[in-house]
Amino acid sequence: MPNIIPLPKKYEERYGEFIINSATTIYSDAELEGAQSVFIQIVANACGYTLNTVVSKKASMRFLYDRNCPKEGYRIDCDSETMNIFASGFAGAFYAVQSLRQLLNADLMFKAKVLTMHAAEIEDEPRYPWRGIMLDESRFFFGKEFVKKLLKIMSIHKLNVFHWHLTDNVGWRIEIEKYPKLTEVGAQRKGTQHLAWGKPNAVEWVAHGGYYLKSEIREIVAFAKSLNIIIVPEIDMPAHFAAAIAAYPELSCQNKPIEPSVRHNDNKDAIACAGKDLTYRFIYDVIDEIAELFPAPYFHIGGDEANKKQWKKCPECQKTMARYKLKNEEELQGFFNNKIALYLKGKGKSLIGWNEILMGGNLENSAIVQYWTEGRDKNVDAELTEGRQLILSKHQAFYFDMPYAWRNLKATYEFEPEHYNLPECPIADGVLGVEATLWTEWVFTTERAEYQLFPRMEALAEVAWTPKEKRDYQDFRQRLKKFLPILIKKGITYAPESMVDTTRARGRRIQRIFTRKDAHYEYKKAMLKSKRYR
Repeated sequence: MPNIIPLPKKYEERYGEFIINSATTIYSDAELEGAQSVFIQIVANACGYTLNTVVSKKASMRFLYDRNCPKEGYRIDCDSETMNIFASGFAGAFYAVQSLRQLLNADLMFKAKVLTMHAAEIEDEPRYPWRGIMLDESRFFFGKEFVKKLLKIMSIHKLNVFHWHLTDNVGWRIEIEKYPKLTEVGAQRKGTQHLAWGKPNAVEWVAHGGYYLKSEIREIVAFAKSLNIIIVPEIDMPAHFAAAIAAYPELSCQNKPIEPSVRHNDNKDAIACAGKDLTYRFIYDVIDEIAELFPAPYFHIGGDEANKKQWKKCPECQKTMARYKLKNEEELQGFFNNKIALYLKGKGKSLIGWNEILMGGNLENSAIVQYWTEGRDKNVDAELTEGRQLILSKHQAFYFDMPYAWRNLKATYEFEPEHYNLPECPIADGVLGVEATLWTEWVFTTERAEYQLFPRMEALAEVAWTPKEKRDYQDFRQRLKKFLPILIKKGITYAPESMVDTTRARGRRIQRIFTRKDAHYEYKKAMLKSKRYR
């Protein structure tokens, strides 16, 4: 098997080696010039010289347009003398380049005179069109350089969706010009709970804040586009709304001042009032500004864990329920969801929400469901049968904030829809793909974030891209060992081999480490004990 992650759909090694040196010439059809430029830069970083671009198809390397290639697929036909890369557009050619950078070991080279790889024929395309990672920056704000670093490594693994959780009870992380208090008030909290869920008084009273300017968002979105990644923003509503209510109390049912949450159970009843017109005006205004920043045809509203206690007592909510003949507060949330979905539809965007958004019934047809809950959700079964589009983020495989002892690497790698009573693709045509999530309640630093993400991201990439029949966990682990030096070279902190396949029997001890304030010290100590760091 080739030393590449994710494993291609088809790979046949040939006799001989293909060699790139300072005399290598390169040609590209006009449609693929963007990917050619990416490859030239990779070689320049590794070797210090720039490949010679030519207008003749007699070049050593050729990027050739082939409309028969799948949208994100490619073919590589390589012998010892020439290499032809076929694709139908930038996406496929870009992913061919990502395969080549691994086969050439380009990321491990510095001022190398030559790059070499085995001659081979490769035919490749993704299993799923949606291959995503979610980062929660509401709990902890990490900043654009970390996000760019994450996007870069995502692109190497052919992941193409960055889901950005930007608001929650604890912080609002994006500039909205029409509502400046969202960042003046909602982006700042006075402290942070630093022990497990049952220790609400364990608070470090150090202020935490931060948010992205619109100019920074545009910069990051453009950077992601260059890596064939779309960014899907998430503005959580109607629950997880305390940071917004702290800035504008009139958005709530009670009209009472609150502060952004310090403890994870603070403001657990805080929810946007579903009966006030001003709530919807506010949300539409926010959508207007955010939609202009993110060209992706998707907008995530969360929609989960909505405590409707305030709605039950709110005259405006009850009046709305009576006016529209809604039976209960679950249907009121369905009404809320559909108003937002229709507004987004008018902007050419589809609403995405966690699978709780199905509880209100009659969800707008364009809405997409992200399935996260551990147990079987009969609402999901019914909606999938009816053609609803689905993103799989099942807790057991894809919640990367969990300790490895609870969600080990193998659990991620061996994910299949049928394990969760879902029909296998392509039978389930509604399954868009898979996405892993990194919630950051206990992730205080960028190092800790990386530790939780890697090498799980490599396993996710193979689940998302590689055909089921080609996947083998032991083979993956062997290829992973050869990939880890690339993570080291890029300055990424990853979980050592001694941790990634721990079992639940060690879960209690690991969980204590995981929830401690000084958890970053514990995982550094574990890495130092690993042979891979000696």
